[in-house]
Amino acid sequence: MGSYGNSFYGEGDYTDPGDYGNTHLKAMQDHYYQSSYPSNAALWVQGSIDVRFHVGDQTLWSMIYCDNQYYQSRRFFFNLGKRHIDMIVGRQRQNRKSTVVVPTQGDSDDFCDDWNKVLKWSEDRDGFQEYFSEAFEGGVITGANLLHLYPDYTRDPVSGDLCTDRVFYNNYLIDPYTRKMGFEDCQFIWRRRWVYKSAAIALLPGHAKQIQKMRPSGMKDGRFPLQAELLNLDTNRLFALDEFHYRTTREATMIIDPKTGESSEWEEDEEDSPDMLKRVMQMQPWLMVKKIQVPTVKLVITLGGHVFYHGKTQLGIDSYPFVPLYCYHFPDIQSYMWRLMGVWRNLRDAQFLYNMRRIIELDILQSQINSGWLYQIDSIVDPKAFRQSGQGFLVPVKAGKNINEACQRIEAPSIPQSMIELSRNLAEDITKISGVNEELLGAATDDKAGILAMLRQGAGLTTLQSIFDRADYSQRLYGKIRMEAIRKNFSKSKITHILGREPHPQFFSAMAAKYNLAVEEGNYSTTQRQMELQQLLHFKELGMPISNKSIMDAAFITNKRKILEDMQQAEQQQAQMQQAQMQSENEKSRADIMQKYAKTRSDLAKEKELMASAQEKTAKIVDIQATAEHKKAQSDMDLVKMMIELEDMDLAQLRSSFELAEAIKQANQPQPASI
Repeated sequence: MGSYGNSFYGEGDYTDPGDYGNTHLKAMQDHYYQSSYPSNAALWVQGSIDVRFHVGDQTLWSMIYCDNQYYQSRRFFFNLGKRHIDMIVGRQRQNRKSTVVVPTQGDSDDFCDDWNKVLKWSEDRDGFQEYFSEAFEGGVITGANLLHLYPDYTRDPVSGDLCTDRVFYNNYLIDPYTRKMGFEDCQFIWRRRWVYKSAAIALLPGHAKQIQKMRPSGMKDGRFPLQAELLNLDTNRLFALDEFHYRTTREATMIIDPKTGESSEWEEDEEDSPDMLKRVMQMQPWLMVKKIQVPTVKLVITLGGHVFYHGKTQLGIDSYPFVPLYCYHFPDIQSYMWRLMGVWRNLRDAQFLYNMRRIIELDILQSQINSGWLYQIDSIVDPKAFRQSGQGFLVPVKAGKNINEACQRIEAPSIPQSMIELSRNLAEDITKISGVNEELLGAATDDKAGILAMLRQGAGLTTLQSIFDRADYSQRLYGKIRMEAIRKNFSKSKITHILGREPHPQFFSAMAAKYNLAVEEGNYSTTQRQMELQQLLHFKELGMPISNKSIMDAAFITNKRKILEDMQQAEQQQAQMQQAQMQSENEKSRADIMQKYAKTRSDLAKEKELMASAQEKTAKIVDIQATAEHKKAQSDMDLVKMMIELEDMDLAQLRSSFELAEAIKQANQPQPASI
């Protein structure tokens, strides 16, 4: 339990007369308690019964069976429902999720990285995951538990550390008409704790003198009657520490830009000058300033009935520092005892009937042990022989009575098979009602294929999906509250030490957190570096070029420096081998190039030779063609000459010469044979 010893809780004027005068604070609390106690008390009673069922309280049968002495002596509890609760809670523990910030705009990755590291550091420091699982378990059992975020100034008196606490169902009083899980419509939340005087001084160090003079009041007011601390024998030494949060409004200064239609609240900063707003308006005269009333939450801290603080919440934010973890929530039901319920609420009847049936079966079975003998008094020499087994009873009968034999065994009644089957059906009813099937419990006995078993597990988880979805939504709500608390309380130097560098320039900007970021749940890892390691491995499996050094830098292993040195040496050797192989390949490539160059030169020479030969052949062809043309021209010339000579000859002489030639030709022809 952390200290509240910051500037809000120091000496001097510690009450705020804003909405209610200090004299009326107690009246306001009394009004809310009296108007909401009946509804909350109904939930407390039902939650108490659910918890007793879960832990296997054998005295629970006194309430169910009233004063029946028969069942009072048989306080057996065969708790079959507990494993169903443990399965649901174990599933959540096995699949824990981390609160991550994702960008809503493309240029916000660096911004998100800073927020994710700070959120992870804050969650790891206060053990958020364990408290979340405990609250989830309490919600599954009773219907609702709360997560409470508060500052602890023990180790950091300037910025403080954010711590998480689980608030059990019977330790808080809440507006019974609340519907939203973000408590936007909740009028008040009242939490009570019990502390010793030394713890009270540690929580409120600015009021040590006043607390020293106070005397513990114990449980004099009679409120919150089902708290476990009230059974403490040392109750008279305890103080009731009440933290009463209630919804109200405050005046806010809004800066409106008429050109863009955007608006944001003007937040005072200790480092800014008092006239900063005036200077901003002078530099940007088109902006508008408007005073409005915005919803907020205020806190009243009371110790032993005395008001020690009334003002802003411990975190300095406008929302409740609480987030609910609901199992089943039905806000429209009139009866408040059924608006919030856990898994146990519907298992109680089946568990009660199963337990009663098992007690009856055991009574019948025990009657087997009490079986005995009927015997005639003078027929048995030593009746002690019947008791050698140490069980049964004896019924002596006078001699001569109507008995078939000297001794006769008394048989106990057998257990009907239908009764055993009924008990088995009642056990199966518990499984059916809870929505947790045998595959999820790992107790399936039928021989089915593995794929069918996986489908059955998926179907079983589907029936429980609403419970896990509400838990995820609660985690997102809690992450938003933590972000706002970090922005309001952590100093820039603290953020710098967490990140190891300067934060993003818009880290403390409310506008950036409003428009650039979204809180989601991601894969759980104990630290931010382990989450980074999971992401790197996942990206490398997808085929992205992630270096081994990046993976090793994010890994948590012993002798990392030695491993990195070995990796560096191996990389150097591999680089040398690659360089030698590259040189060999370069030389081989160079030789291949020279060989190809020489072959190219040879082919070029051959080509030139072929071209020369072709030219020579072409020249010869041209020469032959020229010779042929010359001969043809010569023939034409001879023909012309002959024609000229023929012109000079006498035609008569030519005719006589032609006739002579014809005569000679005919004379030379062979004569045909005579018949």
